[in-house]
Amino acid sequence: MTPLPDAPLPDDLATHFELVADIAPDRLAVTCGDESLTWGAFEDSAARLAGWLAGQGVGDGDRVAMMARNSPDYLVALFAIWKLRATMVNVNYRYRAEEAAYVLADANAKAVIADPDLLDVARAASAGTALVVRLGDGTDGPALPRTQREGDREWLLYTGGTTGNPKAVVGSHAERCRTAQSGTLRSLGLDRADGVDALRAALAVDPQGPDGIVWLPAPPLMHGTGLYSALGALAAGAPVALLPGRGTSGEDMAATIDRHGVTDLTIVGDAFALRLLDALDADAAAGRPPRIARLRRIRSIGAVWSPAVKRRLLTHADLALHDSIAASEGGLYAVSVVTRDTPDDRLGGFELAPNARLLDENDRDVVPGSGVVGLLAAPVVAGAGYAGDPEKTAGAFRDLDGVRLSIPGDMARLGADGRLELLGRGSSVINTGGEKVYADEVEIVLREHPAVRDVVVVGVPDPMYGSVVGAVVALEKGREATPDTLRDFVSARLASYKKPRRLLLAPEVERLASGKADLRWARDQLRS
Repeated sequence: MTPLPDAPLPDDLATHFELVADIAPDRLAVTCGDESLTWGAFEDSAARLAGWLAGQGVGDGDRVAMMARNSPDYLVALFAIWKLRATMVNVNYRYRAEEAAYVLADANAKAVIADPDLLDVARAASAGTALVVRLGDGTDGPALPRTQREGDREWLLYTGGTTGNPKAVVGSHAERCRTAQSGTLRSLGLDRADGVDALRAALAVDPQGPDGIVWLPAPPLMHGTGLYSALGALAAGAPVALLPGRGTSGEDMAATIDRHGVTDLTIVGDAFALRLLDALDADAAAGRPPRIARLRRIRSIGAVWSPAVKRRLLTHADLALHDSIAASEGGLYAVSVVTRDTPDDRLGGFELAPNARLLDENDRDVVPGSGVVGLLAAPVVAGAGYAGDPEKTAGAFRDLDGVRLSIPGDMARLGADGRLELLGRGSSVINTGGEKVYADEVEIVLREHPAVRDVVVVGVPDPMYGSVVGAVVALEKGREATPDTLRDFVSARLASYKKPRRLLLAPEVERLASGKADLRWARDQLRS
């Protein structure tokens, strides 16, 4: 039964989604190519899948792994898992059986839901210890009856494992639900504190109207950036559009934005932005009308989004570019919003997010203008950490002043004007001959060179200096630059020890599905 208008919003995603479906069953929930689901159909499919899973013995407290690409069925499966009060476990769909087996065993997964072409990998990874389900099956049986869901439960998100095996970040389902509800409601000028009244007001907004929101999360839903964008949109009843292909091409992004009237796009830094720019530049060169006419906001999390690329995007449309520093460990650390009115010298500027801090080595707040390099910290739910790993938890989470803080290792300096100079993750610091070089600082300079399309900077072992700065650079089509001219470009802007002593030109920079640079690949290229 739908709560009274002045009732508070639930702290449970399944209950909240059921509420949206009750209020607006005919409203569009998810669309992908020619496939669309209304909220009524979305809820019904999830209820039937939940009923089928329950019949297979999956229930409250169990962990269910998802090994699949973006699709409406992926979101249906998430909804079904939460209806059962089970916990979703995200598994990278690019993993081989051995890699996936580590996550399934670590999570003690009761079931695995996988894309049809990944079923063999899922079966080999589970080795008979978990139920293996083909994504899309199980939605034609009896629906699971709704139940009253009370009390919080765990939230798990596995990190990408770029520095070893993936780690399970433990959080709160209720906290994640409240965060999802708050963000998009705020974009609509509404307040979660107003409860069901705020939700009804959001559902009264025409998604295709002047104030409406249609959201395209371009990154994989298996990663936090894509998942949290989709949940934020759905929590306010804003339709989610998904890319129809198996990749993330610029053409698919532009076509999806145009076809579905997308207003909000989530990307991962330059890796995604450059692909979109290729499509937009081709349209402009051919004299075709812009396909991003309704697009109003682009949000990026998780990778460098360079000022040069932001400038190019703003030539195509009057946009607000929201750049955020966040992590799988939770928390929002730093934010930046850029528009056409932003001066060039502030295109790369960040500020601390609300309630975030920059801490020195003694856990004190860095004094603005002091030049001290500090670690970004942000509040998270009490008890957050890495599942079953107290040592790593102690290294990335801390309780200060009665608040649990996530401190994953992102470094920065704080200027006297409150602007942050981001220096990258501690694991990316290159110690060359006793001098510290921050990889992100060198990357940003190289990205300003007009011939550079993409770049990744890493440390490379060296017998004399311990490590030296290495860079793999991809050039823009039709542009030329030599390793020496690129080194000189860096030297003219940074101290000489920061220039890449090893610089390789490559056709493209290899990246992970998340959009982050493949650091292992880059190091292998520079060592060969």
